[in-house]
Amino acid sequence: MKRIIIALFLVLAIGCATGLLAQGECPPDTECIRGQDEAGAYYFIAVPANYNNRLVLWNHGYDLAPPQPLLRLMDLGYGSLLLNEGFAVAASSYRSGGWVVADGAADTENLRKLFVETYGQPDYTYVVGASEGGIITAAIAELYGTDANGNLQYNGALPMCGPLAGGRRNFYGAFDLRVVYQYYCRNLPRPTEPQYELYLGLRPGDTLTQPELYARINECTGIDLPPGDRSTTQRANLANILNVAKIPEGFLKTDLSYATFAMAELVQGRTRGGSPVTNLGVMYSGSTDDAALNRDVYRHGSDPDAVEYIRGSYDTTGVVPMPTLTIHTIGDGLVIVENERAYRELFKGDDLFQTYTLAPGHCQFTFSEFEAVFHALQEWVVDGTRPSHDRVLALCNQYRAIFGDSCNFNPTYQPNPLETRILPRDP
Repeated sequence: MKRIIIALFLVLAIGCATGLLAQGECPPDTECIRGQDEAGAYYFIAVPANYNNRLVLWNHGYDLAPPQPLLRLMDLGYGSLLLNEGFAVAASSYRSGGWVVADGAADTENLRKLFVETYGQPDYTYVVGASEGGIITAAIAELYGTDANGNLQYNGALPMCGPLAGGRRNFYGAFDLRVVYQYYCRNLPRPTEPQYELYLGLRPGDTLTQPELYARINECTGIDLPPGDRSTTQRANLANILNVAKIPEGFLKTDLSYATFAMAELVQGRTRGGSPVTNLGVMYSGSTDDAALNRDVYRHGSDPDAVEYIRGSYDTTGVVPMPTLTIHTIGDGLVIVENERAYRELFKGDDLFQTYTLAPGHCQFTFSEFEAVFHALQEWVVDGTRPSHDRVLALCNQYRAIFGDSCNFNPTYQPNPLETRILPRDP
């Protein structure tokens, strides 16, 4: 995120403009409107003086914090890079934090309607988003892609690093990590602390902080220590957890934080305590003693109402009426790249083109990579020219001359089935 902030200051000079709520960052020669809609979502609309009658709606990623006014240019995400090219860019805070896919999709659609009421119908409208914003983007394309008469409301979709296999299956992976961690570490909760069902993420009312969680992870696995300084038990715990959960070491703290705090937000805040996940019948493997692990690991079934909630918020259907281009880092250990394989299997029709970059992080895209996939999508929408990997790389190299960054596309990569990382199960 720091890299985004720095580059945006280099690309776009920061000025100020009057919004409906407060003053905030706005580039020169740009009209910026800020406000809050009836559902409680804050919004930010930026329209440059050289507006080309094309709109980009940006969807941000997962954030547990309650929504706040969008006062920073970075609240427009990668879309900020497009302002000086004449695109209008708009973003919603969503009405709440957490797993807000269905509401977030509705909030962005409300923002599109507000833009049309204020500035008229754009010639082309693109929906773009990263991480949770990636699945929100996919949901918008499916739920709001056309109006009641079948006319396109969005012309192209760019889900980036999104959990496109759907919320249910991605939370299965989080739940698996949560229970496997507890089997080996037994410190979340500790034996001396009140016990609770692990699908809750945390005990209701628990005030555990993220640094405190990280301290417990380090206590059990030595993950913050040089490998040579870890105890024999710590090394064994770490290896078993990583091998069974099938995640990179560098993502253990991030992923377990999600499996703890995000699971708590979902279950305690949205499914009314009902479990949207299950591991009944799942046979874990990769440990030094799979038989003992599968015999003694915590298990729990799902609640039908909670399952229906997570399916509606959101399990993708693949019924998308517009060109859709995706991008994912191959080394993503939070939203694993195998989500793209699942999305491909779900997608109906031929209007899907997928790209992959050689990077170890979550949503770790260079500015040139973003510009390349966005403009490849735009060419597809406007000219009908389906993207090719050669064209995406050529576009990236053009922008690399501007940004001085890198192009890391792997044109031959194909992800494995999701089931190789997140074991299948009956809902």
